[in-house]
Amino acid sequence: MEDQDALIAGEDAVHPDDEVVGAQDEELFEIELDGETYALPPSLKGAFLRQADYTRKTQELAEHRRAVESERQAAAEERRALRKASSDRATLLALDAQLDAFEEVDWDGLGQADPPRARELWASYQETADLREQFAYALSHREAQDELAAARESAEAMTATGAQLREEIEGWSPEVAAKLVDYAQAFGVTLEELAQAADPRLWKLLHKAWQAEQASEANAGTQAVRPAITLAGGGIAGNGVRDELSTGEWMRRRGEQMGRAR
Repeated sequence: MEDQDALIAGEDAVHPDDEVVGAQDEELFEIELDGETYALPPSLKGAFLRQADYTRKTQELAEHRRAVESERQAAAEERRALRKASSDRATLLALDAQLDAFEEVDWDGLGQADPPRARELWASYQETADLREQFAYALSHREAQDELAAARESAEAMTATGAQLREEIEGWSPEVAAKLVDYAQAFGVTLEELAQAADPRLWKLLHKAWQAEQASEANAGTQAVRPAITLAGGGIAGNGVRDELSTGEWMRRRGEQMGRAR
């Protein structure tokens, strides 16, 4: 009998090792790696969290470095373009100076005094004039291309701005944009300046200012003071019948008016 009781008690009893295993199972944490989920001991949780934080910060730092490098390259390209434009302008000025020097030559006198020298200088003059014309054409063509590229980039930026404003401003439309343009021009802002304002934040500020002015004008129109109404025979204005009077006062004054009218 004792053996049977011990057997029954043994079935219901919890082994100490089972308690440890159960406690460990409850404390396991899950982590997902490459699409797979793993249950790991709690002692590793801190290490994985630190690794995840390190990975996130490393990615943010890499993105920041890429952004800085992109800005640096853009600035370098802009500086090179400015130096190239400045150098081209200097070259054009130098060619113009050479042509101005040729204008000082007495071609008739030189042709009579030294015909070979005259022919040599004339050939040099024509060569310089042709070079100047070709260089000026190339420079003008490149500047036109740069202007077209800048206009295209500006249009693309404004298109992106418009798309963002449609999402963030209820009722945004080309008509609303046109009203904002008129509103800004009333303060002296030019179309050229607005065309360069592709920052959505500026347009949202402008929209808020325009809305505030529209609301102010609407309130001013609805809050007009109603004039005092005096019925016929009212006498002086201070004793006249007016809508804002109480019912008793209105009836008293009206009675006085009717009495004077008899």
